[in-house]
Amino acid sequence: MTADILIKNAMILTMDGNLSLHEKADLAISGSKISTISPSISAPAKKIIEAQGKLVMPGLINCHTHAAMVMMRGLADDMPLDTWWQKFIFPIEKKLLNPEFIRIGAGLAALEMIRSGTTAFADMYFFEEAAAQICKKIGIRAFLGEGVLDFPSPDCKTADETLKVIEGLHEKWGKDPLIHLMVAPHAPYSCGPENLMKSKALAEKLNLPLHIHVAETATEVAETKLKYKASPVELLSQIGFLNERVSAVHCVHLSKTDIDLLKKHKVKVAHCQESNMKLASGWAPIVELLDEGVIVGLGTDGAASNNNLDMFDEMDAVAKVHKLVRNDPTVMDAPTVLKMATSDAAKVLLKEKEIGSLEAGKTADIIILDLNKPHLVPLYNIYSQLVYSAGGGEVETVIINGQLVMENHMILTVDEQGILDEARELSRRIKNEI
Repeated sequence: MTADILIKNAMILTMDGNLSLHEKADLAISGSKISTISPSISAPAKKIIEAQGKLVMPGLINCHTHAAMVMMRGLADDMPLDTWWQKFIFPIEKKLLNPEFIRIGAGLAALEMIRSGTTAFADMYFFEEAAAQICKKIGIRAFLGEGVLDFPSPDCKTADETLKVIEGLHEKWGKDPLIHLMVAPHAPYSCGPENLMKSKALAEKLNLPLHIHVAETATEVAETKLKYKASPVELLSQIGFLNERVSAVHCVHLSKTDIDLLKKHKVKVAHCQESNMKLASGWAPIVELLDEGVIVGLGTDGAASNNNLDMFDEMDAVAKVHKLVRNDPTVMDAPTVLKMATSDAAKVLLKEKEIGSLEAGKTADIIILDLNKPHLVPLYNIYSQLVYSAGGGEVETVIINGQLVMENHMILTVDEQGILDEARELSRRIKNEI
């Protein structure tokens, strides 16, 4: 049988349940699936990639971002979260956010993520139809969540209208191999119990993930306790919102009771270390969550509060910060952190049977890294090398859903320069609004 793509002579890091590592092996792709991983494959192939001295591994999965906010990168840095939102981000969104803004911003974000090894990302924002179109064109796997709010959003006047938009998106994109949908109530402080439960009902009706910010700041927790006599996690539990389809983003300010509730309801967590640091939101009890068996994936958050979408940077920060916080160099070891960006991240997005590891029968979301770099030599431990030494710039080839999207650092699916030019022009309009 002829393979569509055959990768030869590579080091293959599978991130499967046994963390299998092949020092030198071949990998064959047929259609959108990995067909074989073997020491040697002699079958004919339409496309052969010679990967001697290179690493083949699963594409990284960004469990939470606001993709189009790359257009606000560097716009408002080094200030408190409330000031950041109220004086800069909200006014720009109110004046300029529209489908064109999302198309340009999400396109720019997709290019950045592909170039740094991310093959799938979870997005919470607005005008997600425009994001779906550009992500489909570029060829990146996108989990898109139209933000549900109690008050008017940039594209919907009410939460009910937003939920109808999500249903329409599902009707159009629900069977697409690359575009996946989520129901994304923004947070317990911006989406009250009635709309939270409507969101949950829709997610169950359409069998979609629920994606929500939870306990990001101490102020949020204090205000929720004042209003509801419960923490955000306790509130979500009390109203019956929490279950195994929920991915709770941030989870910085958690009590022991909160952790127990997340575990009880099998909630997954999306941890955004660099954004939490930059906004001084605090440090999340990720080690404690992992100790309790809670599944945790990594996310970059939006580039307005990070300021990049490079998951290699995120892994490095996560591994080091938690060692510092716990005063323990053994916590958050490199294999654990790499799982949080691959196989465990796929669990967060409820797609672990399809993506997150390299195994025969799974979808071919694959990245190839050049190991012939001074900072990657010598190579003693591939996990440590990836988490502590490698960066997104080492990624030279990206395959998503069995299709070559980038080869030898060249984007193959769209006019990259055209997207960069559009982004620069849009940034001039944004600057004029400040």
